[in-house]
Amino acid sequence: MMKRKLPSFLKKYFWDVDFESINLKEHEYYVIERLLEYGDLKAIKWLLKNFDEKKLKKVLNSSRALSKKTKIFFSNCLK
Repeated sequence: MMKRKLPSFLKKYFWDVDFESINLKEHEYYVIERLLEYGDLKAIKWLLKNFDEKKLKKVLNSSRALSKKTKIFFSNCLK
């Protein structure tokens, strides 16, 4: 079962919101977008460990917040 709170090392990627109020169950789409777009290797490893590939692909295919470069890069990685 997925934890409801994000680990503290991810706080730097959520500079514009109250980090403590992010609930993974409610905000998973937002969390995936943010980490795909701005995350470092450690953040991406956490993302891949905590979300299934199907969900990541769904976000990649439907997100309007991700840059074209990010979408292409991670689409190629997940194929």
